[in-house]
Amino acid sequence: MGNNMKRNAEFVKHPSSDGVFMKHFYGKEDTNGAFNNLEVNVMPGFSISEHVHDNSAEFFYVISGRGEFLDDKEWVPVKAGDAFKAPMGMRHAIRNNGDELLRILSIFSPPTR
Repeated sequence: MGNNMKRNAEFVKHPSSDGVFMKHFYGKEDTNGAFNNLEVNVMPGFSISEHVHDNSAEFFYVISGRGEFLDDKEWVPVKAGDAFKAPMGMRHAIRNNGDELLRILSIFSPPTR
């Protein structure tokens, strides 16, 4: 495996949201401070509560499943293949109101870790 491959990441429970698990891939030390990224899995019926990143924008890509994204004040349906963002300072949340796992790739820039 080359130095550019990262396969040892493991899922950990989200620090403040039940039913949500994260797998961190690359952090600021791996990207010269450009970004960090992770896979976020939200179990059916669970959510990541409303929050704001004051010092970073967050970009999302739905790998599989469906749910809803709180875009500041409005809940917007999202599904596999959709991409969306939470600009720096914007209130946002994600909830899985479907019946299957919601898998999302999340990228922060500048990095949060």
